[in-house]
Amino acid sequence: MPPVRLKLREYELDLRTRELLHNGRRRLLQEQPYRVLRMLLERPGELVTREELQQGLWPADSVVDFEHGLNKAIGKLRDALGEHGQPSQLIETLPRQGYRFVGPVEPVFESGGKGTAASPSQEALPALSSSPEQMSAAAAVPIRTPAPSSSGWLIAAGCLGLALLVAAAAVLNVGGLRDAIFPRPSIRSVAVLPLKNLSGTPDQDYLAQGFTDELTTNLARFSTLRVVSSTSASRYHDPPGGLAQVARDLNVDAVVEGSVVRSGKRVRITAQLIDARTDTHLWAQSYEREFGEVLEIQDTIARDIASQLRATLTAAADKAQRRHSPIDPDAYDALLRGRNEQGKQRGSALLSSVRYFEKAIDLEPRYAAAFAGLADSYSLLANYGVLTPSVAFPRAEAAARKALELDPDSAEAHTALAYVKHHYEWDWAGAEAEYRRSFEINPQSPTTHLRYSEYLSNMGRHEEAIGEIRRAQSLAPLSLVIGSSVGRYLYYARRYDEAVAELQQLLALDPERAYARIHLAMAYEEKGDCARALAEMSRANMQFGGGPGPGLAHVYARCGKRDEARRMLASLESPPANGVYDWVWIAAVHAALGEPNEAFVWLERAYQERDFFLPFIRVVPYMDPLRGDPRFQAILKKMDGGQP
Repeated sequence: MPPVRLKLREYELDLRTRELLHNGRRRLLQEQPYRVLRMLLERPGELVTREELQQGLWPADSVVDFEHGLNKAIGKLRDALGEHGQPSQLIETLPRQGYRFVGPVEPVFESGGKGTAASPSQEALPALSSSPEQMSAAAAVPIRTPAPSSSGWLIAAGCLGLALLVAAAAVLNVGGLRDAIFPRPSIRSVAVLPLKNLSGTPDQDYLAQGFTDELTTNLARFSTLRVVSSTSASRYHDPPGGLAQVARDLNVDAVVEGSVVRSGKRVRITAQLIDARTDTHLWAQSYEREFGEVLEIQDTIARDIASQLRATLTAAADKAQRRHSPIDPDAYDALLRGRNEQGKQRGSALLSSVRYFEKAIDLEPRYAAAFAGLADSYSLLANYGVLTPSVAFPRAEAAARKALELDPDSAEAHTALAYVKHHYEWDWAGAEAEYRRSFEINPQSPTTHLRYSEYLSNMGRHEEAIGEIRRAQSLAPLSLVIGSSVGRYLYYARRYDEAVAELQQLLALDPERAYARIHLAMAYEEKGDCARALAEMSRANMQFGGGPGPGLAHVYARCGKRDEARRMLASLESPPANGVYDWVWIAAVHAALGEPNEAFVWLERAYQERDFFLPFIRVVPYMDPLRGDPRFQAILKKMDGGQP
């Protein structure tokens, strides 16, 4: 009878469930660490070479980064045995040779009896098979084979030989036999985990982040694959709960891990595809090229991964992905630095991103991606109130159109142009057409889904807007910006209780998310809960430095603190150094104070200045006191292209 458990000092390994028992607690070993341990336990005290482990862990036709995979499996095994960072008590490393298990091994049988500390092979330890399920079954059910009679030994031998041939063919995957017998569960979703920066200097982190973003974008163009954005995956540099936890958190089947190292004008990228549900390595490859050929490398990696998953490109995406030529390495470096600054979502960082994108364009005047990045930065500078819309948006439009002139199939440029049409030109049909064209090229861009949902909300198409932001959330489930926008669009749809629930949940994850707190306060205000509205808006105001804020002034006005509202309003109406007023929101405070004439003065100024936030007046509850006034309808008509 084979043993059901093995006692290893204070640990016990359950051979039926792959669980390691210690102090009454159970820990499920992932497949590769378990297989390593089993191979070591089959020959305790003996050297098991790295070559033997490679042959035992991966079939001959596997394309994997063996060194990385084995080192990772050993590391996880040491963690499970409490040896991480501690002197080894059970597993001994023989440098450049292999490993051996040096602790006592005591088999435990179903009846509860124990064997001796002899080799477990003496106790008929079930051999490793090519499938975890087979290993568990072999450990749990002892197989008793009666001795063949003398007259039937030839038949028995023949059957045994045939079985061995079939088993060998399955292990080697001859003719795809292993895949046919043990088909791999289909993979329909993947997350690209942050590529590791192996350059040795933290100032190269932007490079690894940029490559992660590019690889995510390229994979997202495959229509049959759901790709979770790297923004969501960015917290998983070293996931504490292993890849199974990553799969649960991000709701994906597989992950891509890898690394980047740049040396002079050359760059090496390694990538590996792992089934996160079983921690099984499916594919790995290393790519080394001149830095100027990096776009081709990224396309190649995405296509290699997609081929493993049998994913397909849309025709538009295929056309867009194939149009690459060598690029100036310094221009590409400037592009990545610009995107890194842009992602910080601060005014000063956005100005810095503009300088990097312009540098990339100076070095590579036909660089469509740099023009698209520049367009986005200028639009965001208007959004964040750093530049007036009349300064920022014409520059954004020029950059977006130049990007499309150079690359008509740039999804990013179509999205950038849609943003200009939406927030500055008020060309509603043109904006929607550009958003939809972007989706044809890259249907899985969380940014495009986010912006399109805002457009739908501004148009009063609330159910569509909420559906669209939920799609963005499915592509970036951990994005706090998208999570905050879910609550925002529920607020615009007048679904205040749902908005409160969403925003409270998000703020529990990140209490410093100031814009989420502002919209939570606005929802409380519409529910008539002045105490909570004032508390939340006051806290958000402090997060912005404690100066005068139109949101706080509005709460004061609505909740009976009119003198405080007027004092804050006087400060808001003082000329700002950069010429950017909160035109729409100042009008809203006057409306809350019952001063419609003053409100329409500021709304007319917002129209003349083409305020970034003017498209919101169609749906924001702040405008409710003005909606019955003909002057309000006249402004909407002018925005829609009609005459007052």
